Amino acid sequence: MQTFKRILLIDDEPAIAETISAYALKDGMELVHTEDGESGMDQFSKQHFDLILLDWMLPGISGPEFVKSIREKSDVPVLMVSARNDESDIVLGIEMGADDYITKPFGPRELMARIHSLIRRSEKTLVKSSHTQIGDVTISFEQKSALKKGKPMKLTPNEYRILEKLYQNKDFVVSRDELMRTLGYHDFINDRTLDTHIKNLRRKVEKDPKNPVFIQTVRESGFKLCLQ
Repeated sequence: MQTFKRILLIDDEPAIAETISAYALKDGMELVHTEDGESGMDQFSKQHFDLILLDWMLPGISGPEFVKSIREKSDVPVLMVSARNDESDIVLGIEMGADDYITKPFGPRELMARIHSLIRRSEKTLVKSSHTQIGDVTISFEQKSALKKGKPMKLTPNEYRILEKLYQNKDFVVSRDELMRTLGYHDFINDRTLDTHIKNLRRKVEKDPKNPVFIQTVRESGFKLCLQ
């Protein structure tokens, strides 16, 4: 029996919702549609979803506010949709916890490809080691859980991916391009996005983020994870 993937679409444009729903059904997915952030939050609290497709401009709770709120309790993949294509808007969406960002107008096939990619990545089995210690932080990539000094700490899905890639290549340099490919980003998202993730990670795992010990920058090459 086929297991349908469930998508929560939060968008106040009925025509877009109708088109996305048709393509999702064709691809073997079930779509639940709401038109505002409050209704979306209500659906999210009651049901399991494999991905959230979220418009930036919404009545009530905005897209970035919605992502920031759910990231306190869930690492469900989030694909943000918006007519806004300014770099600062993209970076803000990523900072709040979105996994990918697509601008309107977009082709339905490209959108579905992004959706499938995010879901596959979220389901992929991560590093098999039971626990990884980075300073005061204990991480289970398999369970997507993190503790700092024994207390639960929240990492976004992209932060797990970056740490996993660095851990797999610990003490060796991982290029910017390789990290970007790991995140599955597209041409319109540049190095500034990666820098934002690295900055956020350092705040969480380093004692002094401005003088990092573990996540080190290798000038003109990339980054490496140094475990002491």
